[in-house]
Amino acid sequence: MAKAGLLFVGTDDGLVLFSNPNEIGRWLKIGQPFRGASVRAVWAVPDQPLRVFAAVDGLGVQQSDDGGQQWQALFDWPAQAIAGTAAGEVYIRAAEHIWVSRDQGNVWAQVPLPGPAAALALLGTHIYASVGTEVVFSVDGGVSWARYGSLLPAAAERVAATPQQVGQVYAVAGGALYTCAAADGAWAAVANAPQANGPIAALPGQNRALLIGQATGGIVRSDDAGARWNVVLTEHRVSVIVPASYHVDTVFAGGSDGQLWGSTDRGRGWQAMKSGLPAITSIAAARLL
Repeated sequence: MAKAGLLFVGTDDGLVLFSNPNEIGRWLKIGQPFRGASVRAVWAVPDQPLRVFAAVDGLGVQQSDDGGQQWQALFDWPAQAIAGTAAGEVYIRAAEHIWVSRDQGNVWAQVPLPGPAAALALLGTHIYASVGTEVVFSVDGGVSWARYGSLLPAAAERVAATPQQVGQVYAVAGGALYTCAAADGAWAAVANAPQANGPIAALPGQNRALLIGQATGGIVRSDDAGARWNVVLTEHRVSVIVPASYHVDTVFAGGSDGQLWGSTDRGRGWQAMKSGLPAITSIAAARLL
């Protein structure tokens, strides 16, 4: 297959597939499987981008090996999140356990969670999960878990780990942004952060960049661990922010109003890509070479 960008957009009405042939910047819709069902999560294997996993309401976890054209059931239970690493590890979160594969989805094993998790973040060998007012972490693939930091003042809804500094973790709880730098440390509110109840993304790359969705709509960005913030997208209510695995400068975002955006400068500027989609719940980006 020729060089192309692929975008898998989970919505309240199926999985919308887009292709950017020869990466000319023109995203074409190439399909919409699972119409009538909500797609809660989607993830594509970075080194094998035609292999895609999707969590679909009523259909369990589905797998495709041809870029989303054909699908087969992988698990019949509902999943809340799917995440993976550049090394090909895949994690699928159910209510109180995680299924993990270390070979791009060929062999799976179940590991327990210490409780119902609302969010999951991966950074190298570290897994972080929010369980009520706790953030827990594992360094052995989920075999054992420990609490990360002190208790939060409210249930953690989102969690993100900073690639540039292992151990620097952020969480959104009760509409506020908190950070903790060590497992035996304390969570501290980020003083200058705007009110947040949307997604949070810590971008990979040499320089720090943190993006969060504001409670009032739009996206704000910080380059200095939250000391200063710039509004980079306004008005629209953002439901998902996803860095592309294939390039540190590329980020995608989607909204509950069906708007899809892309950024090629680490979230400083955003271009409207598509509008009129069903409410967007998840995004996965891949590139064929």
